[in-house]
Amino acid sequence: MLSKEKVLELHPDFPPEFLKYLSSDSVGSDGTTLATAHYRWGGNQRQYLKVDVAAVYKLWKSLSEPAENPELANTQLTGRLEKYADDRIRSGSKLKDWQIAASRLKEAQLAQLRNQRTATVFAKLSELGYQTVDFPRWHHEVRKPETLTDEEWERIRPFIIDAAESNKTRRIVNEQRFKKNRRTKDLTTLWSGVVAVASGTRAVNMSEKAACPLLNEFLDLAPVAALMEADTDGISGQELNSIRPDALQFAIQGRRQYLVRLHNIRNGLPVDQVDEEEWASLSNDEIISKLDTIAADLIQAVNGFWDSKRKTVEWYPGACLKAASLDPDVLSAAEHLAPGLIARMLERIGKDPSTEAGAAISGNWGRNPVLYRCARCDERLAPTLEFKEMVSHYLEHKVWFDKASDAREKAFIESSGSKRPISLSTLFDSHDWNTDGEIVALDSSRDKARITKLQNQVEVAYGNEPEDYAGEDFTTRSRRSTNKAPERRTRRICRLCPEGFSPKPIYFAALKIHIEHVHCKVANAEEDTVAFDPSRDIAPANPWILDVPSIAL
Repeated sequence: MLSKEKVLELHPDFPPEFLKYLSSDSVGSDGTTLATAHYRWGGNQRQYLKVDVAAVYKLWKSLSEPAENPELANTQLTGRLEKYADDRIRSGSKLKDWQIAASRLKEAQLAQLRNQRTATVFAKLSELGYQTVDFPRWHHEVRKPETLTDEEWERIRPFIIDAAESNKTRRIVNEQRFKKNRRTKDLTTLWSGVVAVASGTRAVNMSEKAACPLLNEFLDLAPVAALMEADTDGISGQELNSIRPDALQFAIQGRRQYLVRLHNIRNGLPVDQVDEEEWASLSNDEIISKLDTIAADLIQAVNGFWDSKRKTVEWYPGACLKAASLDPDVLSAAEHLAPGLIARMLERIGKDPSTEAGAAISGNWGRNPVLYRCARCDERLAPTLEFKEMVSHYLEHKVWFDKASDAREKAFIESSGSKRPISLSTLFDSHDWNTDGEIVALDSSRDKARITKLQNQVEVAYGNEPEDYAGEDFTTRSRRSTNKAPERRTRRICRLCPEGFSPKPIYFAALKIHIEHVHCKVANAEEDTVAFDPSRDIAPANPWILDVPSIAL
């Protein structure tokens, strides 16, 4: 078959108007055609038989050359081509009708053979105990349009049974999963109702339900696990009612253990201290009421808990507290570490310390949290933090300052009898919230712009070595001096801090501010700092070094 472009390429002088008589959808003298809506060989592009084109072209040449009159040759050729096309259409129509009928008959015969073979295979599988859903109805050996003989069945039997067995296994697994999901749903509904009862008046706060044991803990109980393992489609109401009292007792006891341990940590008592005789004398309703009272006290905004492992402060009923397993070596009351800190911060931002934590600082947990600036840090390095992060910032500094002070005194005492006793350097607690002055600031747009400019100037100076200052303020240095020699960006540590308590290695521009604020002196690079070489030196390894604020002043 040739396209129109190919025909004209082979015979450039051939008149294009004759092509319609030669295509795969020839048009007769009366306009009839054998063409369909689409063409088999190339979308809607007509195709031409190569032998027909060659024969017609030869005939056209033979008619046009002797007559030396192309118009006469075209007229003569048109008559012949119309007759040729009419003959093709008459015979082609009959052949086309026959072909369609034969194709439909053949397809019906094949469908009948296929259906008979499928029915035979299904009957044999049913005799072997397989269900209708297990039948591999789309297996190619099942769909083959051939009569299934005994010999043919023996040949394909292993393949068909393997496919049916695979379908059966999948069906059983899905049925078991569905049944287990139904049982899990029934038990989850039961547990949700039990937790709501055990949570008492605090159940209105969804997060406080976390004080009760988790669903997985409930499902691990022996009678509950037995119901889960039973191969039943759901759990009857009678069976659910039989475990409801035990489930309620389990929820109450779990909530009691959690709240009492947290209450003991809050009040500085041994974490496991509990008067079992007193609790045993109470009914379930009385226990729930007493737990509600404890929860109402714990949830106050002033009652923060310091997690020394995560270096963050959380409030009841934060999930973080539960994740810490209320380990007294990890969790401690922020009020004991920093008495009055949270109350003063809440007062500064206009919140009542006695309100619930969520309501007091809810503006800090949304999509656009309220950010505060630490008013005790130098503005050039002061961090901007959310409320809970700001409390953590002060607590980190408090823990660091206490440990650093103890290490400083210990080092001084140990060296007092030596030939070269060390002298005590000044160690000032710049984050003492009990002293006069603001502790947090909520900056205006103008203040934010001013402080951002100051902090950008410090960042510009990060690449400068101490000798680059030459007595001038580092904030006057340009960014070009930073980029001129990037290999000179040496990080340094503070020699005035007790060993192991220096801030992490930082640039002198920031370390200079640390020395001014914490050690109350003008920084001397040679005497007060030392360059830190990561290939040679080891960063401060004191176990309390993590308590140094990320931006230490």
